[in-house]
Amino acid sequence: MFGFAKMTEQGALARVLLISREVYSEAWKGNIEMDLPALLDLLSKVLSHCGDESEPVLGLLKPLKLEFKEKHRAFYPRVKKYFGRGRFVPEYDYDRALRLVPLMLFGNDKICEKLSRGEPEMAKVMCDAMKSCPGYIFDEFGALSPEQFYDLVFGFYPKLYDEEFMEPMKYLFE
Repeated sequence: MFGFAKMTEQGALARVLLISREVYSEAWKGNIEMDLPALLDLLSKVLSHCGDESEPVLGLLKPLKLEFKEKHRAFYPRVKKYFGRGRFVPEYDYDRALRLVPLMLFGNDKICEKLSRGEPEMAKVMCDAMKSCPGYIFDEFGALSPEQFYDLVFGFYPKLYDEEFMEPMKYLFE
C-alpha cells in the first residue's frame, strides 16, 4: 500500500494530499494557531496545477515548503515530514486523483466561504468531511462504493444544516 516515493509528479501530488489531510484534521480539531483560509488557498493553488505539464505540482513543492516555513510557522512541524525525499507515500491511482482534485478545490472554496461569512462551526464540519478525501483517493475506503463513500462523508451535511455542501460534485461518485 505504501511505496518509496521518488520525486515524481505522482509522488508530489501524494504529498500535497497528505498535507491537505493534516490541514483539514487540525481545522476540525479547532486548531486556532493556523490561518485556515490562507492554508486552503495555498493548497488550492498547488492542486490547481495537477496535470499541468507547463507548471507541475512537483515544481511547486519547494515554494509550498517555503510558504509553510515563512507564513505558517506554527503549523509547519505538522507537515515537515511530507517534504523530505525519503518519505514513504501511499501508492494510488493517479488518474483517479486527477479526476477528484476538483472536489478538493470546490471543498476548499466552500470552507473559505463559510469562514468569510463568520460561520466557523460549519466550516469545521466541512473540514471533518474533507479530511476523508485524501484517504478516498488513496483507496483507504476500498470497502465502500463511490456512492456509499459520498453518502457517508458528505451526505450528513445537508441534514445538519439544511443546505448543500458537495452536491454539485456528486457526479464524481456516480
